[in-house]
Amino acid sequence: MNTQDILSSFIEKSHQNLLKNKKIIELLKSKGIKESFIFENLKLGYADNFVYQSIGDNNLILNKLNETGLYKNNTPQFNDLITIPVYDENKSIVNIAFYNPNTKSKNDTKYLNESGIFNSDFLKNNSSVIFTKSCIESLLLIQWNYHNTTFIFGDDKKYLDFILNNNIRNAVFTFEGKASLIYQLENNNIAVDQLVVDFDSILNNENKDKYLERLFKNSKVENNNAINVIEIESGFIFTFPHITYRIIGNFYEHSISLKVNIRAIKNNEVFINSIDLYKNRERQNFIFNLMDKFGFRDHIQLENDFSKIIEVIENFKEKKQNENKDEKIILTDTQTEKGLNFLNNPNLLTEIEKDITTLGYVNERKNKILTYLIMTSRLMDDPLHAVVVARSSAGKSKLIDIIEKLCPKNDLKSISDLTSQALYYVQENELRNKFIVIGEKEGSKGSEYPLRELISKKTISKSVPIKDTVTGIIKTVTIKVNGPIALIETSSSSEMNAENLNRCFIISIDESEEQTRIIQENQRLSDTLEGLLLKNGDDKIIEKHHSAQMLLKNIIVINPFAPLLNFPTHTIQTRRDNQKFLKLIKVICFLHQYQRETKFYKLENNEVLEYIECTLEDYKTAYELLIDGILDNSLDDLPRTVKELMEIIKSYLKNKSNKENIPVESITFTRKDIRDYSNWSFAQVRNNFQVLREYEYLQIIQSKNGLAQSYRLLGNYSDSTRSNSILTPDELEEKINNLTDLNNLYIPEYSGKN
Repeated sequence: MNTQDILSSFIEKSHQNLLKNKKIIELLKSKGIKESFIFENLKLGYADNFVYQSIGDNNLILNKLNETGLYKNNTPQFNDLITIPVYDENKSIVNIAFYNPNTKSKNDTKYLNESGIFNSDFLKNNSSVIFTKSCIESLLLIQWNYHNTTFIFGDDKKYLDFILNNNIRNAVFTFEGKASLIYQLENNNIAVDQLVVDFDSILNNENKDKYLERLFKNSKVENNNAINVIEIESGFIFTFPHITYRIIGNFYEHSISLKVNIRAIKNNEVFINSIDLYKNRERQNFIFNLMDKFGFRDHIQLENDFSKIIEVIENFKEKKQNENKDEKIILTDTQTEKGLNFLNNPNLLTEIEKDITTLGYVNERKNKILTYLIMTSRLMDDPLHAVVVARSSAGKSKLIDIIEKLCPKNDLKSISDLTSQALYYVQENELRNKFIVIGEKEGSKGSEYPLRELISKKTISKSVPIKDTVTGIIKTVTIKVNGPIALIETSSSSEMNAENLNRCFIISIDESEEQTRIIQENQRLSDTLEGLLLKNGDDKIIEKHHSAQMLLKNIIVINPFAPLLNFPTHTIQTRRDNQKFLKLIKVICFLHQYQRETKFYKLENNEVLEYIECTLEDYKTAYELLIDGILDNSLDDLPRTVKELMEIIKSYLKNKSNKENIPVESITFTRKDIRDYSNWSFAQVRNNFQVLREYEYLQIIQSKNGLAQSYRLLGNYSDSTRSNSILTPDELEEKINNLTDLNNLYIPEYSGKN
């Protein structure tokens, strides 16, 4: 435990001790301290032997207690005293006032040290401050709704500095003395009033409110429905003259709602409820319940309470969101060196594959590299996107989890559930150049349209009606959210939205028995000492990739051989498939930017265009990644898993035909037959059968007497050869070698830098 932990523990234990000690509470009430919010908000406590013993008595804790000053020579120094903590602007305890409740003197107070200013968090938000001579007098004035009150102790200079630094314009002293401090305040143009308040005579005076109002009338001390706000864990305590609210909620995340748990407290009576402060009906119902519970008659006053509460919470949320905005992280020299060494590795993609394997995902080189490239593409103006499709437990989540780890945290948005409107209510540039991961596509079905717009148009907007809180007039406000984004979703369904197919690569996971065997071997290895030692290097791998990603610059990528390429044209869909292929080539070049020559082109306005060019090696990598697998999912009619099931059905029919000497076209079969033959799950067989039926490759045979439905194969589907029309790397190289000047193929159509 550090010093702050010791002090916090001491204050909390003292506070709980006071709340249980009826005798001390009655003693404080005899001195006028009666309101529960004084005890709760200011964390008053009572330190006795029980408190000191409960903290502990081992040597380490005793040393810390001696360091704080609570102990001297291992003996408690402040016993049987009221504790009043003093906090700094960071909510850390910097001092404790110890008041003897058994004395008649209000000034019988000791201090842990001379640091801090009592109630400073509230004072700094006011234009005036009231100074009292004793802590009890301050507590009384705060209780009587003069919340901008503090008691003086220690060096006067800290009060002078505090007033000047926080633009406080008026100081009121309720006692005689402090001539030096008053002189310095007046020399700094601070208005000073000195009033002698007889606290003993007004303590039980029923007209004390009017007395204090007259007394402070000309002192510029404002008490117009004063509000004291104290920040607590997960919420706030709002103290108004007429009521106290304890409000708990999640105020750290952006949300279009403001759901809170409210505890309203007045004269030791409590009313508790959970409401959304943004919903007028819920708010009004709560207000009417308060009026009924506590006998309030002023509805407007309570409505104003909530207006102020909402304002404070919104300001807090805005502050926290600004604090959490992406900050430019400065790499150390060591991190920069590691990142550059990685990016300059001639076998960069092989190292990426090896790192992902070390982090726990075996085999499937294409999927590893492609998903890493998609994550990297977030830094470009036109990123890539993918949907990873596989059965449950196939390993799609494992792969994406690792890719997430390799992305710098500031650039990652991982989402498990996304409602239809959620994307419209993030901050305008919160998603720009971010890597978005949606854990399961079923969790984002309602948001498919805004996601597609972010992919295609790089921005989304929404016009919403908002009521002006001042004029009451409803205005139409346009909310805008900017991209671009790189998106990866996972899905266990083989039925994909055609609009998503157009915009995303469809990545399938190897579900073979051999891959299952390798995965299980790797799982067993992770439980060994060797596996544990391998995992100890995970953090270094992740740090290396974070450094490398942060060193990548958003440089323009030009493909000089793009006019030489060709692509299938059998459907309109191939227009987007061709674009995805071209973008992939550029992303591969982008990742290798430190291994590519930077070129310059002077524009007509004398601005210089800085860019790098794709190489034949980049094309070769893109070709190997997409041909025979991923690109087939776009070019062929059937998704990969459906084709795999078709091959299983054909194999089943061939075996049965040979065994029973029956023509294939005459054999009928059930889904259970195929499940037993393939070991596929019920849901996977059912879903893929549905797709085959829709594409008219299967015919359903009507069942009788409650028997299972039977099917017959109608068409012998074979893999498409359309991808053969795409140039192989060797064919492209031959074309390039036959040209005398590759640069004459294109003219950069770019008018300026990003």
